[in-house]
Amino acid sequence: MRAQTRQGLRSSTRQQGGRWRRAVSATAAVAIGVMTLGALAPPAASAAAARPDAVQQELNALVRDDGMPAVLASVQDRKGRTRTYTLESGDLATGSKVPRDGQVRIGSNTKAFTAVVVMQLVAEGKVGLDASVDTYLPGLVRGEGIDGRNVTVRQLLQHTSGLPEYGKHVDDDEIRYRYAEPHDLLDIALRYPADAAPGKTWGYSNTNYILAGLLVQKVTGRPLAEEIDRRIIKPVGLRTPTSRPR
Repeated sequence: MRAQTRQGLRSSTRQQGGRWRRAVSATAAVAIGVMTLGALAPPAASAAAARPDAVQQELNALVRDDGMPAVLASVQDRKGRTRTYTLESGDLATGSKVPRDGQVRIGSNTKAFTAVVVMQLVAEGKVGLDASVDTYLPGLVRGEGIDGRNVTVRQLLQHTSGLPEYGKHVDDDEIRYRYAEPHDLLDIALRYPADAAPGKTWGYSNTNYILAGLLVQKVTGRPLAEEIDRRIIKPVGLRTPTSRPR
């Protein structure tokens, strides 16, 4: 679990959109799914009770070994019981504790929402999975070894397009703490040659989902954020912590 947790945290540092809130800028968010009851149950032996449980040990390692400034995690067992973990400081300037109900940047979870919207458009007959990117964004995707006429929508969603990762070629600080237009990020990627021919190999690239978002905007005539809100956020009743029913 530690390797998966660390990889998830590292991949989220290169996502687009929004600014870090100050209280969150120093906080690493760990999303942990449904756990077994044993992970939450107190150890039977008194000696074991003095040791941190398995989740706490993993979170401690993120701070101790990986240099994360802080951690917020919530674990729910199969009976719906929840335990929240916080560690270290939520604001390096003030030293304030990590809030138990703190908000964190969504990071790569954006991709799941984007993919759902694209698949809905496929179901509606407005997008073809095996249609080329050029079908919807003509002439936009061109570069060294890169041609949108040869890249399919499916390959964008599956990370098999061979398109270069824009984040590899810029300093993190250039894009992490400011808003960047999708076209600006795409322009960065297209300065560099393709990593591989389309469909030949898998390679994680945020550029794929930049294009998926632009495709949604072109097909629907609305920004990606509005489509996600209209198609997913509101229908399933997702709420901010301040509006969550008590």
